[in-house]
Amino acid sequence: MTQIEALKAIAERNGGLLRPQAVVDEARDEKSPLHSAFEWNDGVAAEKYRLDQAQRLIRSFRVVCEDNGKKTEVPMFIGLSTDRLGGRGENPYRLASDVAKRQDLMAVAERDALEQLRGLRERYSHLRRLSDIWTAIDSHK
Repeated sequence: MTQIEALKAIAERNGGLLRPQAVVDEARDEKSPLHSAFEWNDGVAAEKYRLDQAQRLIRSFRVVCEDNGKKTEVPMFIGLSTDRLGGRGENPYRLASDVAKRQDLMAVAERDALEQLRGLRERYSHLRRLSDIWTAIDSHK
């Protein structure tokens, strides 16, 4: 059985819903095709989880900006593709206010945002009602 077959089987057993806890429970069995997708060393897994928590903490902070009387909330910290170091949890963030002061970093932030939008387009390309949005994204090179 492949991993995808195992995931489909879990979903079928649960009325079509695939819950993460059910996947972990199934993967505990060393014979499960899902077992190798998880870190079973609790010390290593705990550190990875703390890195995920740190990323969520960093991304949770927002600041209110005012432009021509209009207030918007923006992230306080931003990660740029040019700063990526490699592994998950290792990528640094910059103060968004510092990025906003530098044209070169703003260009990277804008390019990264367009890449994320293109990723959303790929993920949701099957939703026909969004086709005008994807066309607009494609027009920005």
